[in-house]
Amino acid sequence: MEWKAVVRFLGDPAHYKIITDRSGIYYARLLKYEGAPGVTPPQDIVLVKGIRRWNGSYDVQEFIDELGRAIDARQRGSSPSSSRPEPTGS
Repeated sequence: MEWKAVVRFLGDPAHYKIITDRSGIYYARLLKYEGAPGVTPPQDIVLVKGIRRWNGSYDVQEFIDELGRAIDARQRGSSPSSSRPEPTGS
């Protein structure tokens, strides 16, 4: 399953494609960043939902939490204020 999420990176929108290959493992690939030139969010992130929090292949836990909230919102069928999950049509 694939879908898009918009999350904040340093206060600016970062558009990611979220891919699920099996339950609990997610891949986020940067599609577009609407922030300052020369600032680049991580291109590819692997995320795994732990018991109490999300874990990911990026060192800033707050950003991993932001992506995790977008995934959780998609699973619940709702959207948190900072994330807008959108279907990709796939």
